[in-house]
Formats: sequence, C-alpha cells, structure tokens
Amino acid sequence: MEVGDLHKVWEVRALKTKPEATAAREILDRVARQVQPIMRRHKWRVKVLSEFSPRNPRLLGLNVNKGVEVKVRLRRAGRDHDFIPYEEVLDTMLHELCHNERGPHDAQFYKLWDELRKECEELVSKGITGTGQGFDGTGRRLGGFTIHPPPPSLRQATLAAAQKRARNGALLPSGPRKLGGNSDIMSALSPIQAAAMAAERRLHDDLWCGSHDQSGIDDDSDDVVILKEPPKLTARDGRTTKGSFSNTYPQPSTSSGVYTVTQEGSSSCQTTSDSNDSSLWECGACTLLNQASFSVHLFFL
Repeated sequence: MEVGDLHKVWEVRALKTKPEATAAREILDRVARQVQPIMRRHKWRVKVLSEFSPRNPRLLGLNVNKGVEVKVRLRRAGRDHDFIPYEEVLDTMLHELCHNERGPHDAQFYKLWDELRKECEELVSKGITGTGQGFDGTGRRLGGFTIHPPPPSLRQATLAAAQKRARNGALLPSGPRKLGGNSDIMSALSPIQAAAMAAERRLHDDLWCGSHDQSGIDDDSDDVVILKEPPKLTARDGRTTKGSFSNTYPQPSTSSGVYTVTQEGSSSCQTTSDSNDSSLWECGACTLLNQASFSVHLFFL
C-alpha cells in the first residue's frame, strides 16, 4: 500500500445481525469511495467505517478517537429494512470526518463542514470517486453521455429529505438539514438572533452526533441515553417527592458550551439548600430561581 493510499477508509463493516447486510456494506463502500478524494486532500484516515444501530433513535453518527472508527446509522430506528437515503448518510459521514480535525460543534467546525459539503458536491457532479484516477470514475458509453441521469445535488437531496421530515411533523432534528451553510441567513440577523440560531444548531447536532460526548456509548453502541426519566425536584429534608431529580442532569460541556448528559454527581441544575422556598430550583446556566413547573418544560422542548 502506498503512503497516499493511507488517507482513506481502510475497512468497512456492516452489522451481520441485521437483514440485507450485503446492501448495507455496499452503502458503506459507496460512501467510503466518495469521500476518499476529500480525505486524501485533508490527510485524514479512518481505520474502520462501520454500521451501528444505537437504541437512541436520534443518534446518527459517531467518530471514535479522531478516525479510529466512524460509525453511522444506515437504517431507520426500529425498521431494519428501511434504509436512510444515501445522500443523508454521506452528509453524516462528512460531519463525522470534521471531528478528525475539530471536536466541538463550534463556528470552526461548521465552517469546515460547509467546505467539505462544497467539495463533495463538486466531486459528485463530476462523477469522481475513489482515487479519482483510472477506472474510479463513473462508467460512460462511447459518445460521451452517461448511462444514468446525472446524480442530484447533494444539497438538493438532503434539503428535500429535511422538508419531507418537516411535513411529517418531526419535532426534533434527525440529522443535517441543509448543505452549504446558513451564511446568507446569518448575515440578515441581529447579533443576538445569530447567536441564538448558532446555539440551537449546536444543540440539535449534539442530539444526533455522539462524537462530542461518548461517555454513554459502549462498544456495541446500543445503550445511548439522553435522559433516563423526566427531571424531578427534591425537598429540603432530603426526602424524594413526586418531583425529585433523576440520576442524570444536563451538564455544560467545557469544549462546545452546550448541554450534554452526565452521570450523578456532576449536576449543573440542582435545588438550592439555602433558598427561602424549597419549591424553587436554581438554573446553573443563568443562576435564576425558577418554579418547579418550569423544569418540566425545559427538558421536554
């Protein structure tokens, strides 16, 4: 193997316990070939690109240790024969590749992701995959026209899929919604509005990308948990009431500034022991005292 060949996906693995494992492997192979020119340019390596099926239906991708393994979801949650559209899987792969260089979902991360999307769209439009040499390109008949119609734009396909999810009434994002970034929209917003939109985007991506916090993911990636149960309040005397906290709390990440889930003992949202009213709880982010009913809405938005 030449040194240049190292900057690619070395191995693909589909779940053998799932039906249509051959079809799943073909999707992984296709994704690996499509991103190979990008990986070569950025000098990135992924030792294993594998399919995973975590219990958390919102989790779509995971990058383990900057390319040691990248895991992507290929099938709809609970529907093993229903494969996610290839364009969405490819965009998830681009997202996870960004974690080879940048960990948190911040401005630098999204700038890189948008750059990769543009690179990938150009490669797809030209039919370039793999090394981009020899017979890696798409097949053509003599005369210069393609066997199949030109592939749809990655941007258009992903946007169409996102619009379909919106029409179906999806309340939470299930992955990337628009390729090419949102610079036009951001430029028209006030600084406060732009900051709010950026924070919302980070929060949404933290829901479906597990690379920012892998503490709750085991080797099989089958026990990812966002919240164990609704948040509850604990009375001052230590007795657990109907509204006591669960064992998990949202903890601000030191890298991205967004809330992630941590285990008991690292809560950033606890009741105040010296408060005059034990029915109030103090928010660790804004330091405000809130009514007990507010905490329920906070966790179920």
